[in-house]
Amino acid sequence: MKFTRLMLFAIAILAAGVLQAQRDESLFGPRHAALTGIWGGANHNYSAYDEEWSYLRGGHFALEFGNSILLGWSGARTRDEVTLKDGDGTFNFRYNAFMAGFTPMANKVVHPRLVLLTGRGRLNVNGNDDDRVFVLQPSVGVEVNVFRWFRMGLEGGYRFVDGIDYPSVSNEDIAGPFAQLDLRFGISWGD
Repeated sequence: MKFTRLMLFAIAILAAGVLQAQRDESLFGPRHAALTGIWGGANHNYSAYDEEWSYLRGGHFALEFGNSILLGWSGARTRDEVTLKDGDGTFNFRYNAFMAGFTPMANKVVHPRLVLLTGRGRLNVNGNDDDRVFVLQPSVGVEVNVFRWFRMGLEGGYRFVDGIDYPSVSNEDIAGPFAQLDLRFGISWGD
């Protein structure tokens, strides 16, 4: 129940940001519904699991609407095995998720960025069969327009995980804070 409330809270914050940016215009009005860009790139994520930090590497692809709304896909996986908190083995973790982002003032050199990832993941403990889990990952950060075709972002957030069926691993063992560096390549047209 706690996880569901957190998920609804994160979605409400993202929706409030989108609606605030639209002011008196409609969310799906002609200006904001227009496709204004296409982006893809790499994610470099450092996540805390108990007292250990692990490196996850992945990628993302998104369509940009109204120069500030991003809708697409993101995925990542651990690059090394992570030791369980009690030392009784290791795990690998990966996820593929729907990505919704909001980048107000994206035409400025430095601007804020809000991102919400939600989707399915897989957890493998001690080389056993994969356990399917649900992942919710809200984050907030800052993005820099290095070139017209290249943006670099630094963000932080918290990964929520639900649905783990391994008896020796809980949802809280895999959930945790993270810091992420995003390298985005693409083009944004329009204003």
